[in-house]
Amino acid sequence: MVDWKHDEITASRDHPTGLAAAALRRYNRWLADTGRGLYRPDLTAYRDHLLQTLTPSSVKVHLSSIRRSYKMLVESLEHRQALVAYLERQFPDKDFATIKAKADELELRLAQAIDPERSRVAVGTVQDEEDTKHLRLTPAQGAALMMQPDVTTLLGRRDVAIIALMLATGLREGEIVKLAVDDLYQMYGRVPALRVKLGKGSKARIVPFGDMLWARQIAEFWLDGRRQGPVFTAMSDGRGDMLSQRTTQKRMTTRSVQRMLKRYPIAIDGVPTTVKPHDLRRSYARNLFLAGISTEVIRQNLGHTNIKTTQDYIGVLDGSTRAPVSVYDASAVLARLLGKLT
Repeated sequence: MVDWKHDEITASRDHPTGLAAAALRRYNRWLADTGRGLYRPDLTAYRDHLLQTLTPSSVKVHLSSIRRSYKMLVESLEHRQALVAYLERQFPDKDFATIKAKADELELRLAQAIDPERSRVAVGTVQDEEDTKHLRLTPAQGAALMMQPDVTTLLGRRDVAIIALMLATGLREGEIVKLAVDDLYQMYGRVPALRVKLGKGSKARIVPFGDMLWARQIAEFWLDGRRQGPVFTAMSDGRGDMLSQRTTQKRMTTRSVQRMLKRYPIAIDGVPTTVKPHDLRRSYARNLFLAGISTEVIRQNLGHTNIKTTQDYIGVLDGSTRAPVSVYDASAVLARLLGKLT
């Protein structure tokens, strides 16, 4: 509501809290900082102020909250009475008719000032995004990223296994760190697959390896015969560079996966570029689509649909249909791993 005594808009029991209340507090601070009066709103100036730090869609939400509060002033009897009382304090020598005329004029001015047409916010839609905003690796770039870790070290074997599985399955970093060893050895319609027990939204799903079963082979060099526990564990005794160094039974964290990828920048258009975990997920989607896999299948493998849609798709598509082709050349990294063991 509008508290004319304090000359600011405040949230009341009838006004929504949360984001709306935060928007009102921000507006009141701006009024105080700029010396503007509550009864002479300049929402165009406030819009331009917000656009310096917020997206257009967020600015629209903020302005909507402000307009709603001002509209309460214009329409509410309680606020009309508060306004009249305020004007009577400001003009003690004026009669009631003059006070009423001033209140009418002020309300009219307020109604005009909060007209959305006077402070419109243009929210554009994006059809095409530049590659630098959301990185999607080409098959050659994905193969180059897998060649970055030093597989003569225990740390390097773990890191290349993470990269390979994320490129070949599109798992989120939160899903990759939760993998258990037996999750790697699932079947779906007689097709080797990976199991996500608890994905985003508490959804479980199966992701077929298809022709990218090499990702599991790479992970097996890291596992070194281990058949239980978390797939990706933290290292003991420091960085864990040497093959003789031990691992713990403690799962890696998502933050560890993010830090890991920062160690392996790759050249993209000649510029060293750090790859983020979600970039690998986007790369999976883009490259499978370009390889001829249907959008519906990719959405199922990524777990993007709600559980009902996922179940519907599972009922229509079998394992062989959803099994992707290999879009990355892992022969070089496998050769390196095999060469180090012989």
